[in-house]
Amino acid sequence: MVTDTLIYGRGGDANALDPIHTDIGESVKVIVNIFEPLVAYDDETLDLVPGVAESWETSDDGKEWTFKLRPNVKFHDGTPLNAEAVVFTFERILDPDHPHVHNNIIPYYSSYTQIEKVEAVDDLTVKFTLKQPQATFLANIAMFPSGIVSPTAVKKHGADFTRHPVGSGPFQFVHWKPKQEIVLSRFDDYWGEPAGVERVVFLPSEESSIRVTQLKRAEIHIADNLPPSEVDGLEKTPGVVVQSTPGINIGYLTMQTQKPPLDKPEVRQAICYAIDRDRLIEVAYAGHAQKAKTMVPPTLWGHSDDVPGREVDQEKAKQLLEEASKKYGFSLPLKLELFVMDQPRPYMQQPRQTAIFIKDALEKVGFQIEIITNDIGQHFQRMTRGEHQLGLSGWSADIADPHNFLHTLLHSDNINEIGGNNLSQYKNEEVDKLLDAAQFELDQEKRTQLYKQAQQLIFEDAPVLPLVHVPVRIAQRDFVKGYKLHPSSQVRLKAARMAEQ
Repeated sequence: MVTDTLIYGRGGDANALDPIHTDIGESVKVIVNIFEPLVAYDDETLDLVPGVAESWETSDDGKEWTFKLRPNVKFHDGTPLNAEAVVFTFERILDPDHPHVHNNIIPYYSSYTQIEKVEAVDDLTVKFTLKQPQATFLANIAMFPSGIVSPTAVKKHGADFTRHPVGSGPFQFVHWKPKQEIVLSRFDDYWGEPAGVERVVFLPSEESSIRVTQLKRAEIHIADNLPPSEVDGLEKTPGVVVQSTPGINIGYLTMQTQKPPLDKPEVRQAICYAIDRDRLIEVAYAGHAQKAKTMVPPTLWGHSDDVPGREVDQEKAKQLLEEASKKYGFSLPLKLELFVMDQPRPYMQQPRQTAIFIKDALEKVGFQIEIITNDIGQHFQRMTRGEHQLGLSGWSADIADPHNFLHTLLHSDNINEIGGNNLSQYKNEEVDKLLDAAQFELDQEKRTQLYKQAQQLIFEDAPVLPLVHVPVRIAQRDFVKGYKLHPSSQVRLKAARMAEQ
């Protein structure tokens, strides 16, 4: 028997399907199959290749980029993907007050602020003018928020476009039953190679044991974000295949640096010394993770091996905390809240277990920790607003560039309530200057040195504790063919097909 429906089991549901209004991984898994940007990643590498733009050129000064669109590309509603649609898409990204933006959460807004204007030269030609040359521009417009949207559908559905998404990708949206399923179907008028399956069903289940059982029974065909020990067991299960790729990601502990007592570096450093990350990797990752030294993964250029890192030293943690309590006049044990999400993430498959481990470690050195659990959307929204003290977080690469980790997560420009990802609300003028210089420097060797300097300063200030870099592993039934994990961790299902069971 051959089924033409691929069922993808995952740890949670989407929170939005409008590309500009989310940075939640469960949403992105669906979005990248519905929408396409001008420029895309190669199917197997992080090289940039044509997307719905077939070619592009840049001016000598690097400030103008002109894209030629593929002819005869259609949106799922039958309307043409033309230059006006591209202009409309980017106007929504660039203007939070745009009449067709109905949500004030735009997490990637700062990635596009160097775009001065976007113009339709003719029906198939679009010109971008930048405020100044930007090393990351081409990669930025390959990110999922840059997926070109149907202006007709956006205007038709208004605020409900996020539940009726219309793009030009290999799959089109069918329906979304929250916390039950999202269904896509093959788009027969797709401009490229057609998708290998007729339908894709995304099934959410926060309980990993349920997804494991479903996979063993072939009730789902792919399962992701499973606890590492569960994946180890599935490797020995007949009919199941495990895929793995080095993750370009970071799991970390964020500390709200604008709130007492975490505005004091000594308190943050005490937290860093208290946590045994080697032991955490054994307890929460079954050994399937690498201890992080900086926020830049070692699989990415620009990572600094020169940052010393902080090895666990609970006596030093106690000493720092006791000295800080006398210096700043707070009593011990020091009470703090630790925010944790209720869903597994690629960089943290067992967030609750990780939170308990951190709580236990900190309480041994003079802290008193209360764990606060929120659903994943609320978790990140509350931290964006700065409501937390400590919080578990992480990031998977959107582009193969240190900018995507350091600027996105630690530049002061990304402290805002429209979705800024500097959750620590960390402000250091010298770090900002280094990250700005790196963004506009076109020589990669010079950029690397700037990023290394920034990583050293961030280490000294300790606004975050980098915890782990995690390989991405999925388990799938052996009759699922053609699907390969992408180095970016994007879930691109076009090539998947179902063989005889």
